[in-house]
Amino acid sequence: MARNDKVFPVRSLLILCVLGGLFICSCSSYESSGYGQMVLTPPLMPGASYIGQEMCVTCHEDEGKYFQLSSHSAVVIDITEEDVEADEVEGCETCHGPGSLHAEEQGDKSKIVAIDAKTCFTCHLDIRGKFALQHHHPVVEGHMSCSDCHSMHGHDVHATGGEILERKDEKCFKCHKEQRGPFVFEHDAMREGCQLCHNPHGSISDKMLVAGQSTTCIRCHWQTNFNDDLGRIGTTPHGTFADIGRGAECIDCHTSVHGSNISGSLRR
Repeated sequence: MARNDKVFPVRSLLILCVLGGLFICSCSSYESSGYGQMVLTPPLMPGASYIGQEMCVTCHEDEGKYFQLSSHSAVVIDITEEDVEADEVEGCETCHGPGSLHAEEQGDKSKIVAIDAKTCFTCHLDIRGKFALQHHHPVVEGHMSCSDCHSMHGHDVHATGGEILERKDEKCFKCHKEQRGPFVFEHDAMREGCQLCHNPHGSISDKMLVAGQSTTCIRCHWQTNFNDDLGRIGTTPHGTFADIGRGAECIDCHTSVHGSNISGSLRR
């Protein structure tokens, strides 16, 4: 019996090694075949040709100026279609498609590709995956668009592709006005921004939290010098930790988690 006990783990290890090798080989074959590479193509506008960003900014001067400050300006897409004269596309036309008809028709909006979530998801595949999670803003349902929160070539973009910190939460407060404050008793986490606790694109947790409700709180409120298995968080008794996450959540008592005007402990 002892011999068999020793043989079984060895056999299991060999099986795992074989399966791992097969997996690696299959991934290598997949990549070498070309199917594992992401191919980007700009949106199409039937009958239109590419004219270059220099032509676009003759009318859209402000957009062109701020666009140069964003990471989008560094995007260059190779064109492989035989019926397209350009070898590559950059600037405005990477998202809006070829602009010749738009220019010829004096800015006719129907002659240029309007930006929607599908256009953004062409490059931002990781964000597209987050919108497939259970809890997300209703972008894929068509009730919101990426431009509701992100300015592709506005005044709040800079070279890293992000947004100015002081403006970041303003996008959230456009809809979530009740969370803005100011409050008499602030939750310090709000100073760090909404994304400290929420993932704005999508999450597996309710309310788009970055983790479960109590787990999100304990990430900041766990202090090894004061917390213990008797249920003290800081220096305040909270019952046993076994209750937290098993029918009881921090927000059951601390209901005004964003801030309160009457309770220093954010209880109401």
